[in-house]
Amino acid sequence: MRLLVLSVTSPVPANNGVKMRTRSILRALAAERHEIVLVEFADPCEVNGINPELSKICQRVIRVPHRFKSLSSSKDYIGRASRLFAQAPYGVAAARSSQMASQVAALLSEKAVDAILCEQSDLVTNVPTQLTVPLVVDFHNVDYVIMERYVRFESNWAKRLYARLESRKLREWERRACQRASIAWACSEYDGALLQTLAPSLPMFVVPNVVDVDEYAPCSVEDSRKILFQGGMDWYPNRDAVEFFIADIFSRIRTQVPDVRFVVAGRNPPEEFRQRLGRVPGVQFTGTVPDMRAEIASAAVCVVPLRIGSGTRLKILEAAAMAKPIVSTTVGAEGLEFVKSQEILLEDDPSAFADAVTKLLKTPSDRRHLGQAARKRTEQQYSFLALRLSLRRSMKALGVFPQREALLGT
Repeated sequence: MRLLVLSVTSPVPANNGVKMRTRSILRALAAERHEIVLVEFADPCEVNGINPELSKICQRVIRVPHRFKSLSSSKDYIGRASRLFAQAPYGVAAARSSQMASQVAALLSEKAVDAILCEQSDLVTNVPTQLTVPLVVDFHNVDYVIMERYVRFESNWAKRLYARLESRKLREWERRACQRASIAWACSEYDGALLQTLAPSLPMFVVPNVVDVDEYAPCSVEDSRKILFQGGMDWYPNRDAVEFFIADIFSRIRTQVPDVRFVVAGRNPPEEFRQRLGRVPGVQFTGTVPDMRAEIASAAVCVVPLRIGSGTRLKILEAAAMAKPIVSTTVGAEGLEFVKSQEILLEDDPSAFADAVTKLLKTPSDRRHLGQAARKRTEQQYSFLALRLSLRRSMKALGVFPQREALLGT
């Protein structure tokens, strides 16, 4: 099948969750012998450079100059305020591009593609309302749920009000995106069930986040006093998780393991955030690292203290593939079918979370057994082969479903 894939960013280098999922899906689609035309947003200063890896995967790569601003990573207070009472959510407005829409229209006019795949629902804004080919929407997250969870932990009343308004817009947009789609992909059964309530008749397929387990080999060398959190610090849920861990959990661990270190590995930590939390004894920010696998390899325990989020966490899959013991909140591990207490430890109470980490730091055999079990689960259920099989099922079914009526406005 000839697929037109729309992306808010180039999927290589795959240095965040959005890029990692998109890259994996492109690789798997190519392995399944689909022909891919990729239309991606690119920084205007970099629009002419095409990564060689993409040239091998895709028959054609079209780069559209556009600085996409996500709701979490961009402050853009003026832009947010200007759209406070607009119908479309902030992310949808940020994804709107006349140039991308023109490229899509031209390819459809040329009858150059058999279906359109939007990597994230925001990009549906650039798809014509009248389509002659099926539309697939890949929901990396259920975005309205992220905003609802953000409200629970935000103390500023103005930000809470804004988040409530944005959550309602996101829910409506995601409902309409579902109504436009011929089929939709979700990261997990959990997310799929949430989306199904927005569009009960929509054919929904679980297309899991995965890692290439061959690229994440376990390593026996570790720093027995290193706790690792990995994730981009330009994503608010990650910053909230780090602050929660340092404020409510880390000091409890230090009373039992005084020489423990908490390493936060991820790009773009805001300077105020880094300075304020970096003053806490034992806390270290790395900023961008050339290869996250090196940080994971040296960790004794990987933690995922997320309180806000949706989708499934690739940081868990990366750590599990390297046979690292993981302690997570329930939200952090949501949607992943790891067996509690056997393949992952789940704790939401700060004291219980600290106790779980402390016990692992003190007991190498527990670290080893938990990590090996996590690795086995990843090999079975979250490998590249698992992704190919799920895509094969969904793409085989795609031709069965008729094009849906255009219901989504701009």
